[in-house]
Amino acid sequence: MAVKLTTEQDLYRQIRGGDIKPCYLFFGKDVATLESAAKKLAAKLCPAEARDLNYHFFPGGSFSASEFADVCDSLPVFADRVVAMVNDLDAEGLKSDDLKMLQSSISSLDPETVTAIFYATGADLCGGKKSLTAKNARLAEWITKAGGTVVEFSYKRPGELAKQIHQRAEKLGSSIGNEAAVRLAELCGCSMLAVNNELGKLCAYRFGGEITIEDVEENVSGSLDTDAYKLARAVTSGNTKAAFESLSELISRQQECLALLAVIGGAFTDLYRAKLAVLSGRNESDILSAFSYKGREFAAKNAMRDCISVPIDRLRSCLGVLAECDADMKSKKTDKRILLEEAIVKMINA
Repeated sequence: MAVKLTTEQDLYRQIRGGDIKPCYLFFGKDVATLESAAKKLAAKLCPAEARDLNYHFFPGGSFSASEFADVCDSLPVFADRVVAMVNDLDAEGLKSDDLKMLQSSISSLDPETVTAIFYATGADLCGGKKSLTAKNARLAEWITKAGGTVVEFSYKRPGELAKQIHQRAEKLGSSIGNEAAVRLAELCGCSMLAVNNELGKLCAYRFGGEITIEDVEENVSGSLDTDAYKLARAVTSGNTKAAFESLSELISRQQECLALLAVIGGAFTDLYRAKLAVLSGRNESDILSAFSYKGREFAAKNAMRDCISVPIDRLRSCLGVLAECDADMKSKKTDKRILLEEAIVKMINA
């Protein structure tokens, strides 16, 4: 059964209207927005002066179903509500007895006195796929059946983030034009966590002045995905210098070459999908409906644009080289960076 999800907008509307649920589950790629929503909700329900006796935090890695059950059965002390915050609980790692106890606790929550907030900032509850894994989906279903709310925080489109970037820049004492805000969102892969970090640096750089698109281009390092895509474009165009400059930038930010290889492979996969779509008479919307690009729609758009001049055989060769590199990294003792650099040369010469 598909999990019933609530949109971010409906969540905020419920909270503003005082429609507080007994339990919440927040997950998704936009970790910064997700974490902010969870903490603001907890602060609203359990103010600082009431936290000593009524606020309980459970790290997912050491989660105790029995301790959580005790908190869910408790009554607030000199306050209106008890709040249980559970961070990074992956239900796939729980034993069957703990799952049963967790289900029982969620089902018996008193919406007038206790609120449980599950939120994932470091755990991938989808296991790398589009939707929640089996046990996490079961957890979500228990929450909704108990009258709770489940929200997926996906990356927003660059244009949608522009307004938040304007507001954030103003709070930091600067301003930013719409074109620059959209470009900042694109370079940061639409991650508000990355946007906030880069915007702080840009505001300091401008000392309260207006941040221009030139400032963004010159001072913002793209997300790993964005820079991996720049590398892919350099490789497919045969630009050796640009390819190795992009590779050096990527390695400086992601020391684990095997993980970096996966990111680079993702960029080439985007181009390959787009090329297949073009050759079969499909369009961008077909790619978006067939694959998981939620919050990364611009990646599909860019791939459709840039794949036009690249032969399909060249993209196949590049993916083959990356597959061989992956096997070599996992089986050989050769320095992984050397293997990655060799792969770049092979792809350029393909």
